[in-house]
Amino acid sequence: MSKILYLDQKPAMAPEAAARLQGLHSVVLPDDASEEQLLNEIQDAKYVVAGGRKVTAQHLQSAPLLRCVLVPGAGVDHVDVESATAHGIQVVNAPGANAIAVAEIALGLMLAVARSIPQTYAGVRAGGWVDDTIRAQVVGSELSEKTLGLVGLGNIGSRVARIAKGFEMKVLCYTRRPDPQRAVKAGVVFVSLEELLSNADFVVICAALTPSTRGLIGEKELSLMKKDAYLVNCARGPIVDEAALYSALRNGQLKGAGLDVLSVEPPGAHHPLFELPNVVVTPHLGSRTKGAIDRVSHMIADEILRMEAGEQPLNLVNREVIGKN
Repeated sequence: MSKILYLDQKPAMAPEAAARLQGLHSVVLPDDASEEQLLNEIQDAKYVVAGGRKVTAQHLQSAPLLRCVLVPGAGVDHVDVESATAHGIQVVNAPGANAIAVAEIALGLMLAVARSIPQTYAGVRAGGWVDDTIRAQVVGSELSEKTLGLVGLGNIGSRVARIAKGFEMKVLCYTRRPDPQRAVKAGVVFVSLEELLSNADFVVICAALTPSTRGLIGEKELSLMKKDAYLVNCARGPIVDEAALYSALRNGQLKGAGLDVLSVEPPGAHHPLFELPNVVVTPHLGSRTKGAIDRVSHMIADEILRMEAGEQPLNLVNREVIGKN
């Protein structure tokens, strides 16, 4: 019987999708599973579903029966794709499945940081109100008629642009594929990164983590932003230089930041950004909605059943592997 190994509980399958895989043997590792447990279980796995846990060359070398690594989302930066290809192992993702959820948390972070929602709620819970000058200390920023700068225009960026139009925002975009037809369809204006950073009131990062985007937003780039601008990152932590971001926020060079991702996750209790009153951080839960889990689960089930039937997966990342296995 073909074995499916789930490397953690975070991509837990929706019951309806799991029922479609009843004929297969499934093993779900706990989130705190040791490397020894992982290496032991992966030895006879045909499919691996990788949530947030890294899939390394060592893991792949220890899995002689492994045919495919499936990622419940678009980003595959935590999978050693090069090693997988070398071993004839397919890597499959689920593009677009999380787009609605991540786009909505991006807007949620924009509102949260622009209106100081978590901070003022904490003040109210502590017994404060008008008499304790909470309202007097906070002057929020509106989204309406402001300029949004999108770094990346994939499934998530396109949906953020669509939602932002409902707030009557002007949308600029920096992308490596500035096709005019894409601009018209998404309702955005393609500009250089420098122009985007200089003009945007809100900058939202929704690009994939690649060698070219790692450290893309650093000290120089942050210095180009308006002093009353906000940065939101719902993509991957390493795209932003966190030390430079901390300095910009602390020195008033930037008004605030909303982050669903950090360079090191989990960050521990003493991350420097947590000291700042103008930062809102959520624990990489942009894709954690029922709708997203349902869509991802069925996409994974579809791909596994497709491969079990002898067909090629639709969302194959490393197409050069075809013919190797």
